[in-house]
Amino acid sequence: MRKEQMLLSTGSIEHGRMMGTAIMDSTFLAVFLTIAVSQTINMEHNRINKIPIGIFSRAAGLTKLNLKENELLSLPLDMGSWTSITELNLSTNQLKVLPEDVEKLINLEILVLSNNQLKRLPAQIGNLKKLRELDLEENDLETIPSEIGFLLQLTKLWVQSNKLVSLPRTIGNLASLQDLRIGENSLSSVPEEIGHLDCLKSLYLNDNPSLHNLPFELALCSSLEIMSIENCPLSQIPPEITAGGPSLVIQVTNINNAAS
Repeated sequence: MRKEQMLLSTGSIEHGRMMGTAIMDSTFLAVFLTIAVSQTINMEHNRINKIPIGIFSRAAGLTKLNLKENELLSLPLDMGSWTSITELNLSTNQLKVLPEDVEKLINLEILVLSNNQLKRLPAQIGNLKKLRELDLEENDLETIPSEIGFLLQLTKLWVQSNKLVSLPRTIGNLASLQDLRIGENSLSSVPEEIGHLDCLKSLYLNDNPSLHNLPFELALCSSLEIMSIENCPLSQIPPEITAGGPSLVIQVTNINNAAS
């Protein structure tokens, strides 16, 4: 088997693969990181199934960590020591639990957890006061904790392709939210508090087969430009919502509109 190729540059570390070779165990990762002082570590698309305790906590200046497309089943017990990280990408792994210690990542601004097997989020996620982007697409989430409403800096919330049947009313507290994607779930309603989202520009509600009505309060989202309601069995769209003018583009491909 060919040896792994390690690409080093000032301020960052990237692990490159040659002809499909990959990290076969955590030992290589441990040796590699103990000699590294870096702001960015990119270890995506390998076969990492375990993060050794104490490894990333040794990189005091680490701000960006990319572990997407690996085989992680869990996160290390010392995850709470990664306090300098601002961007964490754990997408496309096999994670079933997000540890409560995630609240200790006090500088985290971007968290990507898409395409895992998460069924719930810890309430402690509401303590990530600097979080701007949260990507939870393609998981098994059945609920979103009400504490999500404490993320006042959040501009992007993606929870498409989960098993959500409802949204917390506290979603209306996300005053900075611009992009909300809640399609491909089992939502039967949207909380009226969504009308408090003055900064909301994009709202994706597509493919919710139990969503028959929209709240009139959506008309209060004065910045709304795009609303996708494809494949939702809506009987009608309240005229208050469409009265926003030509800036509002509504994408509809499967709406029950017998009147037309």
